[in-house]
Amino acid sequence: MSEAVSSERADFGDRIAGAVLAVLALGAWWHAGSFVTGFMQPVGPGVFPRLVSVPLGLLALYLIVRPGLNHRWPGAAALCRQLGVLLLLGAYAAFLEPWGFVPSTLVATVVLMRLFGARWRQALPYGVLLGLALYVLFEFVLGIPLPDMPGLSV
Repeated sequence: MSEAVSSERADFGDRIAGAVLAVLALGAWWHAGSFVTGFMQPVGPGVFPRLVSVPLGLLALYLIVRPGLNHRWPGAAALCRQLGVLLLLGAYAAFLEPWGFVPSTLVATVVLMRLFGARWRQALPYGVLLGLALYVLFEFVLGIPLPDMPGLSV
């Protein structure tokens, strides 16, 4: 395969990634508007998704406009892993409200770590630690309310 064909293929891959990220950023911004803010709550739960969606959207636009910094197409294993991460993020968004933040984050982090080669003995304790640490950070330090587990709502 010639260098020009390889470069065009890499540019196409960057543009596909940029388009997917742009859709994800727009979806996060739009969905964040549906989060309910408590009475007299200065910062609602929709702030974090919107804060993340702005740089994500800018990155997506950059990939669409200026592709081609990485001139190699990922192999089949890497593409499967990327698809798995996208499916995992979609499932995380779908299960965040019904399951609550801590269980959803625990499952998502453990599966994400397993996707990238961690053993169960590594993934489970660090998934629990990360889920609880993020809950404490958002709920108590930043004051951003998160979805509670079913049956624990006050």
